[in-house]
Order: sequence, then structure tokens, then C-alpha cells
Amino acid sequence: MSDESGPEALISTVVKRAGFLAALSSGPIPKHHLGDELGVSRSTVYKAVRELHEYDLVERTDDGLALTLVGRILASEYDSFRATAEDVRRTRQLLSTLPSEAELSTALLDDARTVLAERHAPNYPIRSFREMVDSADAVRGISPVALPQYVELFHDRVIDGDMTAELVLERPVVEFLVTDYGPQLNEALDSDQLSIWEMDATFPYGLIVVEGAHDGVSVVVYDERGELRGIIANDTPASVEWGKDVFESYRERATLVGGR
Repeated sequence: MSDESGPEALISTVVKRAGFLAALSSGPIPKHHLGDELGVSRSTVYKAVRELHEYDLVERTDDGLALTLVGRILASEYDSFRATAEDVRRTRQLLSTLPSEAELSTALLDDARTVLAERHAPNYPIRSFREMVDSADAVRGISPVALPQYVELFHDRVIDGDMTAELVLERPVVEFLVTDYGPQLNEALDSDQLSIWEMDATFPYGLIVVEGAHDGVSVVVYDERGELRGIIANDTPASVEWGKDVFESYRERATLVGGR
């Protein structure tokens, strides 16, 4: 293997011969069986094995051709990249709405569920949002907007006394709540179940992290006019931890308005 060609040639070989690497990931295969395994000609097998040998990705064993340690590492990394690329492809309609500087983790996108605001059903994301909050014991979130449905939902859940909520809001959102929903806001804050912080900042998205019978995290996507475009939801431990970290990073920089 020549180290002078740089990583580009190696990457090109991994991508080009990904089928061979995937087939060999399950164990050694006799070289003369590779063609049947992958449905390719003998000449293609010969060229592929030569290229894989050139970069020390495969080796000959008594049981057939096998991946080397280098081959196993790069095959695994390639599979991870393909999975990430597929996650981005599935969620790109919402991702393209977010500002380019928005910070998102691939943990959120890993097998994420997306809910889009369709023309015939613009409230689909709100229904998904409501389902998350309705089943939660505790909610933490940030938001750049205050939809009437959000206000009613959080007020009712908090006043019922069986859910706590910690919210970081943009300052104009707090001002809107004080002006238009003052009595409901004060009642919720007086319950000691709700805490609100405010920030002089523009949030790239909304975020909600729920804990209870079913933990989960959702990124709520709005367009430049504040219209709800959709939700990216996940419930893996890694995605939930990422959501908690994001919330804490905002809360640490925010000013407590009311509550605990």
C-alpha cells in the first residue's frame, strides 16, 4: 500500500468496492465464490481483490478471502457514513429550513421520525407535539414562538399538577405571553410546576425534551415567519441526552422570569 496517494484514492476504493467489503464483513469467503455471492463476473472479482489488496483491506486465509483490521475499520466507518447520509436524506426537507449555523447532532437524526406540516393537514406536527407533552411527567424546552395551542396545553398540564415544565423562551415570546395570556401565565407560575427563563437571542429551532413513561426529544422547525414546518423526533438515549445538553446550554445563559 502506498501512503503517497493520500486518503482520496483509499476512500474511492472503499466506496467503489463497498459491496465486497460488506460481503466479507460476515466472515471469510473463498475467492471463487465471491462472484456468485455478489452477482459479478470473475474479471470484476479479480480487479476488486487486487484493489483491496493494494490498500491492505483484505488478506488470504485458509478459509478464503477475509477483511484485515484495516478493512474492518473502514467497512464499519463506511456503513456509519451511509447510515448518516440516509438519515440526512430523510430529514433534509426540514433541515434545509433551518439556518446553516444551527447546531444539530447526528444522534438526533439517527432513525428519527419526521412529522411535516402538509398543505391538507398543517396541524400534524402540533398533534405530535401534544402527544409528547400529554404523556410526560417532566418537560424541558426552548421556543422562539408561542402558538395558542402550546399555551393551552402547558397551562392545563401544569395546573393539573402532574407535570413540571422548564422553558427557555425568546424575550418577545415572554412579552407576548404576559400581554395576551397574563392570567393563565401567572396561574401556571404560581403552581410551582412551571419555570420560565428568557433570552435576548434568536433561537434556530424549538426543542422539547420529555421524561416519563416514554422519554423523547423533538426539534420543532419553524420558517423565517415563525410558521411551523415540522418536527424531527427521536427517543434513543443518545438523542435525549443531546436534547438535555442543548436545553442546559440555553438555560445557563438565560434570565429566570418566574417559577422555581
